[in-house]
Amino acid sequence: MPSITVVGSVNRDLVLTVEDLPRPGETVLARGFVEGVGGKGANQAVAAARLGSQVRLVARVGADAAPIRRVLAAEGVDLDAVLTAPDASTGIASVVVDRAGENTIVVNAGANAVLSVEDLPQWLARTPGEVVLVQHEVPAEVVAAAVLRAREQGGTVVLNPAPARPVAPAVLAAVDVLVPNLGELAALLGAEPVSGLAAARALLERAELPCGAVVATLGADGALVKQPGRPAVHLPAPVVDAVDTVGAGDTFCGALADALARGADLPAAAARAVRAASLAVTGLGAQSSMPYAEQLDALAAS
Repeated sequence: MPSITVVGSVNRDLVLTVEDLPRPGETVLARGFVEGVGGKGANQAVAAARLGSQVRLVARVGADAAPIRRVLAAEGVDLDAVLTAPDASTGIASVVVDRAGENTIVVNAGANAVLSVEDLPQWLARTPGEVVLVQHEVPAEVVAAAVLRAREQGGTVVLNPAPARPVAPAVLAAVDVLVPNLGELAALLGAEPVSGLAAARALLERAELPCGAVVATLGADGALVKQPGRPAVHLPAPVVDAVDTVGAGDTFCGALADALARGADLPAAAARAVRAASLAVTGLGAQSSMPYAEQLDALAAS
């Protein structure tokens, strides 16, 4: 079974649906409310597990996380390295989603902020071909240590640099696949944000990053794959009726890791991840709408 280790965050997601996102100083009434499990680490772990990978999660939660543990365990995620922080509550994400599926998110890191380098297992790539997937909702020193240790132990390292913050060149150099959105890519390059496929392609083509490859996610436009010495390849997304874009990027990362762990080349893995993310936006909530392998296969065959 393909093996993936995810180092990242776990949150309680509090999702409110509204007609329109509130402007500064404005109060709006919600049409609905859903509470679920979120955090980029947990989301990406569930996304990969639903596609059939054996997934281990390395994270910190509070003593209040028993319901979250039950949900993640039911999804098949290995929780042996999910530790309890005695003096912090589980992270919380307050999410507001409008009728077009756009969202605003406010996060209280909670126990995610106290995940430490000492909490990392000595192994981070204990089987050949294992993928180690990391994001930025945990401390920067933990991200750096996880990336560098996984590289030393021979894993395939995937870094989702979200939310955007600087990454040391030595850490980037140890990354096999960097998966930013356009805003995160621009931040890493010290460039002005861009929009649109043509501008995204131009930004990626002139990007000089020391990582192995870059897969830039473009939302409804799919993704761009840039490998060393090759032109960027555009992977369009299927047209779907978007309900909620929360978790789409995490679904993409989990599906990409799953495909890479199965031995797919990067363009094929990214194409599968695009389809997974497209399915994820057709339902409300981050994890509840993440697809299973048979749904992906059906979409690919349609």
